[in-house]
Amino acid sequence: MTKFSRLFSGVAVAAMTLLTPGLAAAQSASWWYEALTPEQQRLLDDTLVAGFNASHPGSTLALEYRGNAIENQQRLALMSGGGPDIINSNGPATALPMAKAGQLLKLDDYAAKYGWNERLIPMFLELGKVDGVLYSIPKNYEAMGLFYNADLFAEKGWTAPKTVAEMEALADTMLAEGMTPFVAGNAGFRPANEQFFTVALNQLVGPTAIHEALSGKRAWTDPVFVDAMQKFKAWYDKGYYGKDYFSTSTIDAFAGMVTGKTGMAPQGTWAFSWVKDYFDPAGAKAAFTSIPVAEGVPYPLFPIGIGSTLSINAHSPSPDTAAQVIDYVFSGDFYGAIVPQWQGEWNVPLADLSKVTLKGEVTPLYQEATTMIADALASGNYGYTTWTFWPPKSEQYIISGVEELWLGTATPEKFLAGLQELFAAELAEDSVPPLP
Repeated sequence: MTKFSRLFSGVAVAAMTLLTPGLAAAQSASWWYEALTPEQQRLLDDTLVAGFNASHPGSTLALEYRGNAIENQQRLALMSGGGPDIINSNGPATALPMAKAGQLLKLDDYAAKYGWNERLIPMFLELGKVDGVLYSIPKNYEAMGLFYNADLFAEKGWTAPKTVAEMEALADTMLAEGMTPFVAGNAGFRPANEQFFTVALNQLVGPTAIHEALSGKRAWTDPVFVDAMQKFKAWYDKGYYGKDYFSTSTIDAFAGMVTGKTGMAPQGTWAFSWVKDYFDPAGAKAAFTSIPVAEGVPYPLFPIGIGSTLSINAHSPSPDTAAQVIDYVFSGDFYGAIVPQWQGEWNVPLADLSKVTLKGEVTPLYQEATTMIADALASGNYGYTTWTFWPPKSEQYIISGVEELWLGTATPEKFLAGLQELFAAELAEDSVPPLP
């Protein structure tokens, strides 16, 4: 769900950063990014790179697209004292061990200098702190919700479910009509497993019990979690996630909503870019709402997460320039330029958008969704995503453990017992990210 400058070759930047950092230009900052389509690369080159370079004479941003193996490349580079100036991680849980290993620079002075404490939503800024010290800042925040084909629902006389019982009834109807109820699949991206775990856990258990478990006040083996995992497996067994989950990508399954092959998409706000890619060309109308919840769980409910965080390499030869780049990402100028062209991906956590001028149209659905989510956050109706609030080993355990649970090689009790053992150890070593 994150992501060469035309002026710099990958070999040159890597060699400059990893082998001879002292030779790097003092006003140049490098940033390694994940795989993007050619169109997305041009978009970032034109808005982020060109925008920063034009507004900061004497400073240069070098954006290099590294592919899907970037996380491992960056981790290895940091271990050897190299790496890019700007560290783009998958979220607070990923940034936390890097901060504790001394690989990230403290950002408190920069936050004070640039006013990040006032410009950014406080709750998200707190997530980047370790022992009260700021090391990472969310590049974007996201929420899990329910997408569906409004035209299809109107044709069938269906309404968006608000409760788990309503959702199950609708899913059974979809199955009877030959549809796959949930947009799902992990082909090419195994971590998709945790997205479905996150949704099921939040909608079945609710944020209070999850917060208690993440705080160490309740064990993951508690009956409330066992019951939720039994239901989660039952949905898989019934075919709610499709017969070809392991050979289907989530994006392809999302596209299937346009034709009626798939029914509902419990997905993150990053999927608004998929709406543009698939619904808009087909002239179909998409809709978005809260995920349905079980009895006793507040509604609406949006599990929140951080798609990626920005930090500065502790060994960067040009930390001040790196800080300038991060500050530019949090500027109204960049927000206004990028959001209309890439909705859902660059939801920068600015506290006040009233003075931001959007340089292009934003779909009404995206505006409605962001308002809906903001209202829920203000009311405390939010849940917790695994990639933001679970410690690293526990998160990886969930990604693989979901498959064992679904395929019957681990019972709900065994799956949760393994999670509890890992989580307790990480909690004891203070590896659990901060909780709002």
